[in-house]
Order: sequence, then C-alpha cells, then structure tokens
Amino acid sequence: MRKAKYFFSSKTVLYLSLYVMLLIPGCKDEPGEIPTNPAEQKVLAIFNISKGGDPIILPVTFKNKEYSFVLDTGTSHTVFDTSFRQELGDVKKVGRILTAGRAIEAQSFDAPEAFLGPLNLQDCNEVICSDVKMLSAVLGKEISGFIGMNFLNKYTVQIDFDKGIVTFLEPMKGQHINWGIELAIRYDTLGWPYITGDIDSINVNFVIDTGANSTGGLRKDIFGKILSENKQNTSETLFATASGVIKNRECRIDSLSIGSFKYEQLIFSEANWSHLGLSYLCRHIVTFDFPNKRIYLKEGENFKKIDDTDMSGMHLLRISGNTVVYSVDEDSPAQKAGINAGDIIINVDERDTNQYEIWELRRLLMSEDKRNITMTIKRGDDVKDTSFMLKKKI
Repeated sequence: MRKAKYFFSSKTVLYLSLYVMLLIPGCKDEPGEIPTNPAEQKVLAIFNISKGGDPIILPVTFKNKEYSFVLDTGTSHTVFDTSFRQELGDVKKVGRILTAGRAIEAQSFDAPEAFLGPLNLQDCNEVICSDVKMLSAVLGKEISGFIGMNFLNKYTVQIDFDKGIVTFLEPMKGQHINWGIELAIRYDTLGWPYITGDIDSINVNFVIDTGANSTGGLRKDIFGKILSENKQNTSETLFATASGVIKNRECRIDSLSIGSFKYEQLIFSEANWSHLGLSYLCRHIVTFDFPNKRIYLKEGENFKKIDDTDMSGMHLLRISGNTVVYSVDEDSPAQKAGINAGDIIINVDERDTNQYEIWELRRLLMSEDKRNITMTIKRGDDVKDTSFMLKKKI
C-alpha cells in the first residue's frame, strides 16, 4: 500500500496509504497461540493475525457490529470507508488526496466511538472517509478502513509474524534488549514513522509501512540512480491506488543495510517515496515503541527467505466470491496460455479457488521458476482447461 496526500482548505496536510500491490508476497499459515505474557509491560489488547507477510487485518466494532480494518503505519489518519459516511456526522474539512495516480476528493470527521478490542478509536480525534472498495477486491475480504498513525502513535505495538499475533502494550520508558536490535524512529511533520538505511551504498530514509504488501519502494530519483549505476534488469507490476490501478517498475537490489542487519537481492519498486513494507517486516518480530520513538527488530523464521515477484503475468481480484483476472501482461506465460482479462478462474492445480485465500494464489504464482500451473477458467458460458509454466522475471 502506498501513500496519498490529503490537502485541506485549512492548510492541514494528511497522508493516507492507499497503494496496494496486486501481487502480494507472504507466508500464510493459521494464527498461532496467544502468549500469556509477551512483554513485561501491561498488555492492553492481543489479536490473532495470519502468519508471515499477509495483510494485518484487525477487528473494529462500530455500533455493535464488527468490521475488518487494516493496521497501517503508512497512513497518518484512521480511515473509514464511504459506506460509513452517514454515520460520521458533520464534515470537518474537505480536501484533495494526491495519490500515486490522480488526485481525488476526501472528507474528514470527528472520530466516532469505535473499538479495537477495549481500545477506543475515538482517541484519534479525527478520521478520514474514503472509498476502500478496491482494497476489498485486492485482498479478497471485505475491508472497512485503516487504523492509522493518529491512533497507533499512543501505543507500543508488537507484531509477531511467526506466531501470528499483534499485541498492544501500554508504553513504558526504558530499553528492551529482549525485543531485538533497537533503531531510532523519526517522524516527519505529518506523523509518518521512518528509519534510515543504506541501499546499494545510498543513504535512504524509509517510511515504515505495514500497509504496503511488497518488500518496499524507492523514491524515483534513487531508483533511477541504482539502475544507472548497477544496470539491473527491471520488470513491471500493478498497484491498486485510491484513484485506480497504476503500473510501476521494480528491480532486484544488491544489498540493504538496516542497523546491523544485512539483506541481499531484495525487490524494490519505483515509488513517490521510499518505504519498507510487510514483505520486509515479516522477516522479523517487530516492536514499534511509538511514544519512545523506537523500533525493535529481531530475526524471525523468514529472515532469510528469498524475495520474488509474480512469474505468471496474471493479476487477480476477488469479486462477489469469484476469482477474476483483472489483467494479463503482454508476452507473459498466462497470455501465451490464452488467459484474458475478465476470465473467472474456477480451480488451480485441481483445487477450487474458493479454497484459497487470494494471497495464497498470488504466492503460488511467484513460487518457483518453471513450475507448471494448471487452471480451469470460465469465459462467458465456456469453460476450458489450460496450463503454463511460471517464468522468473528478475
């Protein structure tokens, strides 16, 4: 997920992350057991999530009904979908969102009483109302909003991608060696948390973005400099933004250093600003100590996982219970197999697509060079079988 800027007539500037990779890497598994004492600090709330790098989806209760919200450190303000518009009261401000695509209009409201477990989202004071329906199609799950930094910055938030839990802790002064390597967080004027690292010997300020489902992105000038100096191969992929779908380049970088951690051959996309996303974060157990301006990283089970991107050329959405081909890349394995935009995929490798989470299918399509994939697709009233071999792009 990637940023969009809110410019309001009052000169207030807000940022909203609405930039979702249509091909989402991760390591899905069932949620783990909730520990009784994840830290010495007071535990305020604990939630099960999917293991690995899948989107972090949490339950929010609003007017006695539960909704799914994405935990997004790359969004400055908590966001409610436009379906809540009539229940949010009077508009406070009206402004424009400058997305990675085009600018769109948005409104802000006083935060309603809504609960993340025992925690009241009203504490964030102000929320944004924006259409997030595209995100629901990308994630294959009805999403009603984002939990942003104007709520998260009050807490210590611990994400254990290995066990599949998120823990909200009461902030406490002091350091926590058992949480891993400590790094300083800085905040820009709009509330984004960022850390500094080196990528191919270039110093970069990275926004830490749990709403971005890729490894990360590099600001356009940095991305261009890496390409010119190192001559890496590039590929293209699609991202869903608040204003529609865009296409960005991506490349495999030689090295990334964050604190004492070293990584090699990670894939970064070209972006409007540099960020580190879930596919990077899920290599660790991550603790955001927001009030004390620290982040702790500890090696997780996926620390050395190989970074890969789609190898099929096929981009999927889940709409009304159907797995639908949004688009097919030119000269890709999927196109050569006769798959077209608008086709409905009925099964993959002899398994009904309804038995897959949408991000499981995307992982399958980036799983192994030359792996054979079989599919049954429906086009209108016609049903046919097809197959193709995955092809590594970069």
